[in-house]
Amino acid sequence: MTKVKVRLLDLIFVFLKIGTFGFGGGPAMLAMIRENLVRKKRWISDEELSVAVAMGQMLPGPFVPNYVQYIGFRLRGLKGAIVSGVAFLLPCFSLMVLLSFLYFRFSMIPGLQSVFKGVGPAVTALILWATFEIGKTSLKDWRGIIIGVFAFLCLMLKNDVLLTILACGLLGMAFYSRFRNITPLCVLLPFLNSAVCNFSHGWTRMFISMGKNLELGYIFFKIGAIIFGGGFAAIPFIKNEVVELRHWLTAKEFIDGVALGQITPGPVAITATFVGYKVSGIIGAIIATVAIFLPSFLMLIGLLHIYERIKEHSLVVSFLKGVRPAIVGMLLSAGLFIARNAIIDVKSGLLALLGLLVLWRFRLDPIWLILAGGVLGFVLV
Repeated sequence: MTKVKVRLLDLIFVFLKIGTFGFGGGPAMLAMIRENLVRKKRWISDEELSVAVAMGQMLPGPFVPNYVQYIGFRLRGLKGAIVSGVAFLLPCFSLMVLLSFLYFRFSMIPGLQSVFKGVGPAVTALILWATFEIGKTSLKDWRGIIIGVFAFLCLMLKNDVLLTILACGLLGMAFYSRFRNITPLCVLLPFLNSAVCNFSHGWTRMFISMGKNLELGYIFFKIGAIIFGGGFAAIPFIKNEVVELRHWLTAKEFIDGVALGQITPGPVAITATFVGYKVSGIIGAIIATVAIFLPSFLMLIGLLHIYERIKEHSLVVSFLKGVRPAIVGMLLSAGLFIARNAIIDVKSGLLALLGLLVLWRFRLDPIWLILAGGVLGFVLV
C-alpha cells in the first residue's frame, strides 16, 4: 500500500473533478488522472499508474472506472475504491439523466454540439501533451522505445487494446528478465482479436422471465461481466439486447444515446444510463448504470489480493516495465485518432495548437483548458 495518507474527502473531490471534465474518452481521462494524482498531488507514481492500467485492461467492462477504483483501493482500501468509483461516475450519470430527460421530452438539445466542437481540439492537445510527458519518463532506453512503437503500431492497425497491453508486458518480460522464449508470442498476441469476445456471443440470447427492472439489471450485469475491450465493445451487445431482441429503443434512439455517451464526460458505457432511463425512468437509469459497472469492480477486488502476493516477483516487475511504454503508444494513437475527428478546419486546428502552447508554457490545469475550449467552440461555431 502506498505510504501517502489521503482523506476520503480528498479522493471524492479529485475524482468528482476528473469525472466532471473527463471529456474525450479513456485516453483523455487517463491524462487527467496522471496530471492530478501523479504530477500535482504525488499520491501515486507513474509505476503505480501503470499497474492501474494493466489491471484495468485485464478486467471486463469500461477501463477508466477500473483504473479509478484500483487507485482508490491503493490509497484507502475498499472504502477508497468505492468512493472513488462513485465520485468519478456521478457527474456523467447525473448529466446523462438530465440529457435523457431533455431528449425524450423535447427530442433535441440545442447548442450542445457547438460546445463540443471546441472541446475536441482541447482534448487533442491534452492527450498529445500527456503522451510527451509520460514518454519522457517511460521511454528510457531502446527497449522501451521498441515497446512503445510496437504498441502504437498495433493500435493504429486497430488491434485489441487488452491483447496489445498483454503483449507489451510479455515483451517487458522478454527484455528485462531471463524469460526470453516468449518474444514470438508477444508479437502475435495482439492480432488474435476475435478470441476475446467470441465466447460470449451465445449468452446474448439468454432470457429471464421476471420484472422489467430485474431484466434490465440482468442484461447490463451480463454485458459488464463478459465484454472485454472497453466501453465501445459493449455497444453492439447493448444494441442487440435493447433494440433487436426487446425493442425497448428504436434504432434512432439508440444511435442518439451512443452519441450522447460520447459527448458527455466519463466512459462511453454511460450509454447504459440512457437506455435505463428510457425503460424505467430514474430507477431504470440507476439499475442499468450500477449493473454495467459492478462486475469489473467485484473482479478487481479479487484480483488485487492476488497481486499483493506476487507484486515483488521479478517476472511481474519486468511485465510492468513493458506496460509503461505501451501507455505512451496507446495515448499517441488515441491522440491522432481524436485529432482526425476533432480538427476539421483551420479554427479547430488553431485551437489545438493554442492548447498545446498553453500546456507547454503555463502547465494549465486540464479542466480550464477544456472549459475554455467549450466556450470558444460555442462562440466561434
